[in-house]
Amino acid sequence: MALSTKELRAESYSDIGSLIESSADLILDEWCRRALEEQPKAKRVNTPALRDHLGNLLRSIGQALRDTTNASRPRTAAVQHGEQRWQTGWSLTEMVRDYQLLRVVIIECLEQVLTRPLFSREAIAIGVFLDDAISVSVAEYVANHEDEALRNERQRAELLKETSRRKDEFLAVLAHELRNPLSPISASTQILRLALETADEPVKHSIDTIERQAAQISRLVEDMLDLARIGQGRFELRKVRVNLRDVLEQAVSGVQSQMHARGHHLVVSIPAETIQLQADPDRLLQIISNLLTNAVKYSEPGGEILLSAERSEDEAIIRVRDRGLGIPTDMLSHVFDLFAQVRGSESYAQGGLGIGLTLVRRLVEQHGGTVTCSSAGQGQGSEFVVQLPLMRA
Repeated sequence: MALSTKELRAESYSDIGSLIESSADLILDEWCRRALEEQPKAKRVNTPALRDHLGNLLRSIGQALRDTTNASRPRTAAVQHGEQRWQTGWSLTEMVRDYQLLRVVIIECLEQVLTRPLFSREAIAIGVFLDDAISVSVAEYVANHEDEALRNERQRAELLKETSRRKDEFLAVLAHELRNPLSPISASTQILRLALETADEPVKHSIDTIERQAAQISRLVEDMLDLARIGQGRFELRKVRVNLRDVLEQAVSGVQSQMHARGHHLVVSIPAETIQLQADPDRLLQIISNLLTNAVKYSEPGGEILLSAERSEDEAIIRVRDRGLGIPTDMLSHVFDLFAQVRGSESYAQGGLGIGLTLVRRLVEQHGGTVTCSSAGQGQGSEFVVQLPLMRA
């Protein structure tokens, strides 16, 4: 007839319990000897405090076997044992091995000191009481592990939050510091243009270069300020009814000079039907302009860039595709990260700060849309796809 653990826990095992309690030191010494054979430098054997806790656990198990009305007595010692194993850096595997070895040593020691054979019922009962203690001890160990993991996760989250806050503050301060000298530079350029209206072509070309570079820095500064505002929760969209065609044509017009300077060919495909969005027209223009500028930067001179738009159910889909540098597979999931740089891009875009695509993603998300990127790999070009909700009727 099979024995239930409930029946085993209800019975008293006075002889066995008393022997385990009185022979705890002997059992512990034998356990230590065996453990030393397995691992001569084991911390659990050579640290007195760890041995003491195991001895206390043994004695409490003996008391519970002797007096089943106190069957829960090993719980406190088991909790202490599990907690201490955790605090001293003992692994769960090593802890379970301790118990396996302890079970063997207890049975062997009892067989040596008993004047009669150890009954199978008693051996099973020892296993049951020891398993109860093991369960509590391991549960305490795991609980400590989970608590520490949760604390570490919270600390990491706080650190990331603080890092993000400092990054937003840095971008805002840097952008303001860069913006201050831009106004006098732009004003001085206009004065030079008027004063040197009849100057030679090299002088006019130099003025054009200053003006163009100042405008580029100004756009970069505005992107940095926008990222900082979004991160600080101070960004607000001014949504109105927008005809997507108008914004696309404006974006194309804005990059024509860059296209011309690098000899690129732009292919535009916009449907005849009206596609209307509820969007901030300035920010929508910023999204498309940044994607087109990115394509211009990372395409070989004379390259082809394709811009298209279409309606798909309740979404507008905008695609910007180039046949330029391309993106390695391991970088695809990071292209929208702040300051991300594709390897080998320096010769195309003179480095860049890596904030334009980050801003694109943030602005698209502010509009309730998504942006994705795909590429067949380095040298195979890339495609960016923006999906935005259509204006509701």
